[in-house]
Amino acid sequence: MDTLIEIPGDRTAAKFAYAAAGLGVVGVATLGAMYAIEVPRNGPYIFGTINDATGGVFNLVIIPVVVQVHRRLRRTPGSEAAKWLVLVSSATGAASSFLLVFKKLDFTVSTGISIGAMVVQAAWFLLANRSLLKAGRYPRDLGKLGQFIGGALVAALPLAGLTVVEQAPAWIRRGIGGAGIAVGAAAWVAWPYWYFLAARHLSHR
Repeated sequence: MDTLIEIPGDRTAAKFAYAAAGLGVVGVATLGAMYAIEVPRNGPYIFGTINDATGGVFNLVIIPVVVQVHRRLRRTPGSEAAKWLVLVSSATGAASSFLLVFKKLDFTVSTGISIGAMVVQAAWFLLANRSLLKAGRYPRDLGKLGQFIGGALVAALPLAGLTVVEQAPAWIRRGIGGAGIAVGAAAWVAWPYWYFLAARHLSHR
């Protein structure tokens, strides 16, 4: 199937999906600029602050999109629990980013919360898109990309964590950990495009 059957709320969710796609692009660009320009100079981290603020807004605007896509899943106690888990984690990730911007939360703590929110969102992406594809009432391009993003992030983030394990051999930190970073980065860069595709399908144009 290449199109979505329209249900109430789709067109409103499409507007939030377009916003999420734009914010995601800004997030990718500012993070890249921070590491390319500001990290080598140890500041002043203007791009970093923009990235944190953008991430906070992104985590809020994706909530209506997640809810609308989730409405297409078969309603079970497990699926409802998963929906609330991803919504709470997204709101928590947003709060963490805003607290970091206003210097009310430590960078390390905020980063840990943001990564945790990302893991929950990635797991939802993997399971929800896979279930919707199996049901056969979901666009193939949206479902396959969602599965890739979710699966890649769920697998890559633990591997990327090996890069900071000082006790591990160098080949593990640089090889396996580096591969995790590369795969995770590819999925993260693709994330805004998923929201762009979702916006197109939800707008039913």
